[in-house]
Amino acid sequence: MIKRWLGIGGLVVFGFGLALAVADVGVRLANRWFPYFYCYDEYRGWGLNPGSHGWYRREGVAYVRINGDGFRGPDFPTGKPRGVIRVAVIGDSYVEAIQVPEDKTFTAVIGRQLIHCPLLKGRRIEAMNFGVDGYGTAQELITLRRKVWQYSPDIVVLAIFLGNDLRNNSVVLEGDQCRPFYSYVDGQLRLTGPLVDSPAYRTWCAARFDYRDLRFVDLLKNAWEIIRSGAAPPTAEHPIERAINYDIYKSPTDPAWDDAWRVTEALVSEMHDEVVHHHAVFLAVTEDTGIQVWPERQTRKRFEEKLGVSDLFYPDRRIAQLGRRQHFEVLNLAPVLQSYAQLHHVFLHGFKNTPMGFGHWNETGHEQAGRAIAAKLCSMIAAGDMKEVGRKE
Repeated sequence: MIKRWLGIGGLVVFGFGLALAVADVGVRLANRWFPYFYCYDEYRGWGLNPGSHGWYRREGVAYVRINGDGFRGPDFPTGKPRGVIRVAVIGDSYVEAIQVPEDKTFTAVIGRQLIHCPLLKGRRIEAMNFGVDGYGTAQELITLRRKVWQYSPDIVVLAIFLGNDLRNNSVVLEGDQCRPFYSYVDGQLRLTGPLVDSPAYRTWCAARFDYRDLRFVDLLKNAWEIIRSGAAPPTAEHPIERAINYDIYKSPTDPAWDDAWRVTEALVSEMHDEVVHHHAVFLAVTEDTGIQVWPERQTRKRFEEKLGVSDLFYPDRRIAQLGRRQHFEVLNLAPVLQSYAQLHHVFLHGFKNTPMGFGHWNETGHEQAGRAIAAKLCSMIAAGDMKEVGRKE
């Protein structure tokens, strides 16, 4: 009897193993269309997997390579060579920008454009991309502390995507809890959330992001998203994108959104203070949403009327006001890019394989964003901000 049950158990184990092996081959083949570049990170929840690479085709088409430190771009030595100006760009998927080739990202554009800044003549510019898909400001602050400072950047650009960063920073509003949050405890910002407080939840998050050989969850998730988006893509008449919270375009009306704004503003301010402490230049950049820079005024007007607002720039103005109060520079990209899109009648978001006007920046969007940021940095340098850099060399 025992032998019989052992034999049955062996067959079950063999069958299960064979099924996993077959599934593994299938998932690896499917990964040609669903590349996976992420891994678990004990401090930030997840990050980019060092050394991973492959073609990304879900939105745009680009070959993506992740460097040895877990970021997109070339491998940089931690020691900054003399005569080099390093620009660290921190943000989420807009910065990561796996939708376009590496040399077409706005980070790369910044590096090329700053060469022409008169006060940087003769200096080599290294623009470094520290963007990771899905990040909120809390994860970006931790990235600054655990990753960025080892490269001794002279300039830190914080790219803020107001379309979902506020939600990402709220332990109440954010559905994906495999990330650290900051909350106010006794009037002080403190790390909190299941990832921080629960060993069991950390184990789940590690399994979620590090079970890389058999990516069933990600495969099914990607397939489901494509089915959903394919069934009802956003249009000019119905410009609703799943990843964007439309409460951002007006003043918060409930405690959760009030707190999300309070925490976000505190995190941005703390990042500014830390950059100044390291004698580097800080620039906060608010990115746009597709509808903010839609080339046709009437489409934007209809959307504004539907929301009951006079324009779509409330969140951008609020960050600009924060900068004035806390004495740091802010570049609101949405008005700048809106003017360009309207003047040239072009979409800055969308690709041939996705609806135009929605999603992430295409190459034109990256080019114009990079040029605007570089121009802003050059003006800051001309105004004397680079004196901090001189103290570092």
